[in-house]
Amino acid sequence: MRVSSQLTFCSPLEILRRTVVEQDEQKLVTRLFSLDECNVESAQTLFFDGIISAEIISLKENNAEVNEVMANYQYVDVSQTIPTQIIAVDKPLLLDFGTHSTEKINQRLKQLVPALSVFSIFEIIAACTYYPGLALGKVGALASGRNTQLILWEGVDLVNKQIKESTRIGEII
Repeated sequence: MRVSSQLTFCSPLEILRRTVVEQDEQKLVTRLFSLDECNVESAQTLFFDGIISAEIISLKENNAEVNEVMANYQYVDVSQTIPTQIIAVDKPLLLDFGTHSTEKINQRLKQLVPALSVFSIFEIIAACTYYPGLALGKVGALASGRNTQLILWEGVDLVNKQIKESTRIGEII
């Protein structure tokens, strides 16, 4: 399977434009390549509107020791209650939805928009995908060799790099 969108979030320091993510049947990322480097349109590629990222990871769902994580991250558990405000601090934000269910995450994501307004969409994606992976001792970045469910972030304000009430996530199958 090959998919592409305007942006691909690999890590907080690597956000790629017009990139194709190639994945095999076991969800292993086999290759990432730029459409700009191709002489012709990439055949068999599905194009989406939004941002592609790796899967959303929950520390609670993985039975992680949250107290250890709090030393390095601004851990916010949004699995039960939705905070009205999240203040940016000097640690990376880590959001824990307590699930990987896109339906449940979308319900909470809509309610979180006011609290997340001080964060860029890339900080929010990193908080759900990249930093939880690192906190669990796994690969954080979307890269060749990583086995992951690809997620599409739709309804994002790409100009201002902000989340909106219409922002939704979905699994790319």
